[in-house]
Amino acid sequence: MARSLVLKAPAKINLGLTVLSRREDGFHDLQSVMQQISLFDTLVFEPVSGKGLHFFCTDQNLSGPENLVRKAAALLEGEVGRSLPGIKITLYKNIPVEAGLAGGSADCAAALAGLNRLWQLKYDHLSLQKLGLRLGSDVPFCLQGGTALAGGRGEKLEQLPDLPYFWVVLALPEALRLSTAAVYQNFDKTRMGEPEIAALVEAIKNGNRSKILSWLSQDLTNTLETAKIPGSDILLETKYRLQKKGLQPILSGSGPALFLLMPEYESARKAARMIEEENCRAYFCWTCGKKAWQEG
Repeated sequence: MARSLVLKAPAKINLGLTVLSRREDGFHDLQSVMQQISLFDTLVFEPVSGKGLHFFCTDQNLSGPENLVRKAAALLEGEVGRSLPGIKITLYKNIPVEAGLAGGSADCAAALAGLNRLWQLKYDHLSLQKLGLRLGSDVPFCLQGGTALAGGRGEKLEQLPDLPYFWVVLALPEALRLSTAAVYQNFDKTRMGEPEIAALVEAIKNGNRSKILSWLSQDLTNTLETAKIPGSDILLETKYRLQKKGLQPILSGSGPALFLLMPEYESARKAARMIEEENCRAYFCWTCGKKAWQEG
């Protein structure tokens, strides 16, 4: 077994998200263009004597048994049916939690990939994606990375060309958390099937930066933005205030993170300052090509 391994676990944003229908299993079918960004957590894997997983997270609130890194290790051990060599994983948390950025799914994907390598389990990429889906709908994309059109629960992935390079500025309203389950239960069902994202996919395939930005400037880019739950009024008011400043914030996933795609560095820096003036945390990053995890 290798002496140690360091992997990055990048966040994702949803350039467009359309809820199509509710499934018999309680999930929803959707179409979404998912995009990896440079904001990432870091996982450090170190072999230790004995058996089992020794897990530590820099955010102590995330160190418990529900962490998807722990669940990924338990799933792999269950699949092979035996105890595996001892491993210590330290998760350096940087992606905001419960923000619609797939931070937990990214950590899970990196854990599956890293443990598969260190434990020499020899699962291929597709097998890891199928295992990952059992732990979260976004895990298959986080294993694949780059830019992709997702269908089904999120597991049906069509790799798209890398997005033309954009700066990404995230806006996260202070102390706002939205329940993903509540968002899916309470979005406006009359808007199901909106927006139509075919034009966005076509613009990405053609590498047409202006058409991508034009699509993102429309009123609705994410069906889930129509959800009416406690806190959604704060999110919509934040979006409105940023629009009044001339910005075009877009909801990622079930929120509450908003993001901006900016073609120029100086305009992105200016947008970050505007976001901070609105009692939001601003994160400054950029779009990434097809790399779900890379050694640090």
